[in-house]
Amino acid sequence: MASPENVNILFEPEAKKVQTPKGTTIFQAAKDAGVAIRSECGGKGLCGKCRIIVKKSEDVSELTEPERKHLSKIEIDEGYRLACQAKVLKDTVVVIPPESSSEFRKIQITGKERFLEPKPIVKKFFVVLPKPTLSDIRPDYERLLDALLQVDKFGHLEIDYDVLKGLSDTLRRSNFKTTITVWDGHKIIAVEPGDTSNELFGFAVDIGTSKIVGYLVDLATGKTLDIESLENPQLAHGEDIITRITFAIADPKNLKTLQNLAVEAINKIINEACKRTKIDPNKIYEVVVVGNTAMHHLFLGIQPKYMALSPFTPAIKTQLNVKASELNIGISPSGIITVLPVIAGFVGADAVADALATGICDSSDISILIDIGTNTEIFTGNSEDMLSCSCASGPAFEGFHIKHGMKAVTGAIEKIRMNPT
Repeated sequence: MASPENVNILFEPEAKKVQTPKGTTIFQAAKDAGVAIRSECGGKGLCGKCRIIVKKSEDVSELTEPERKHLSKIEIDEGYRLACQAKVLKDTVVVIPPESSSEFRKIQITGKERFLEPKPIVKKFFVVLPKPTLSDIRPDYERLLDALLQVDKFGHLEIDYDVLKGLSDTLRRSNFKTTITVWDGHKIIAVEPGDTSNELFGFAVDIGTSKIVGYLVDLATGKTLDIESLENPQLAHGEDIITRITFAIADPKNLKTLQNLAVEAINKIINEACKRTKIDPNKIYEVVVVGNTAMHHLFLGIQPKYMALSPFTPAIKTQLNVKASELNIGISPSGIITVLPVIAGFVGADAVADALATGICDSSDISILIDIGTNTEIFTGNSEDMLSCSCASGPAFEGFHIKHGMKAVTGAIEKIRMNPT
């Protein structure tokens, strides 16, 4: 039984019962309970898409002006309310109609692939080290470096601090037979017992405004082993970039919330891909992440406020290499998360990836590249010079200010056939 300060809501047709503080909006209560309700504006009463039906009107607050604007008299008579406006006052039953349910979207995750000869930035070396003796009292790290220099040419080498802390135990546990992982020719990011040189994997992630897609790659062969995807869980806080940025700057905790959602989603697809392929996530040593400039900042926990204000400047646009454990990404703890550079405005790292993947930046021919998504990016040019711009396409596809717009969910028109007769 609910306490005097709390009320119960039963969401139908999911038959999910939740308890929430009296005066909470139905939209917020649903979000807290993991019940998905469509909302392009992030719960601000602007889009009118979060229609729900309240069984008893007296269980919720009075109609608001946004509701009178978006709901017809017939809908109001039938008990329709906007979830972001109606505050629950008593125990109640809320029905989420099909048009307001945030359904699973169809996500395209495959396409044409170009063959590229693998040149991984991460390499593994199996070495057998001479054991310490009274006549050879070199420190373990020196012993390791000397062994590495016998199998490859290196310049200055450094070792990750956390790897160093466990180095002596690892060497002795493996009887000084060990595999060393080197990133970018200068940093030791893993020392593992035995020969694991054939287990060298990477992961590529595209953080889209609406979806997140990940690719598990064998770095030795360049082969894509598995592809996983899911909806971007940040959608609950705004379907479009500006709404999400507005949420992020409203409270310092909100930025951390959005970052955590992105990290949790990436870890989920990494785990799913590894489970399907029976690969240990600890054998993934680099994750390359791309996304538009807003997704880039939110993933890294960087304040995106000034991207929404003229002249729309990002905090940084150069490539970043961050230790996996610092971002809580579940791969080899000292593995590297590489975030590709952004260009300008909302033309981000995903656009850089587009240009690299298609090869238009290497071609002498003038080409045009269009990446249509919630945020659309357009390139034109060749190897000598390129121009780019971005625009918001989400509203055109998803119904913000358009009565009959919808996402790529069940019931959407996917393709048509023309009968020439």
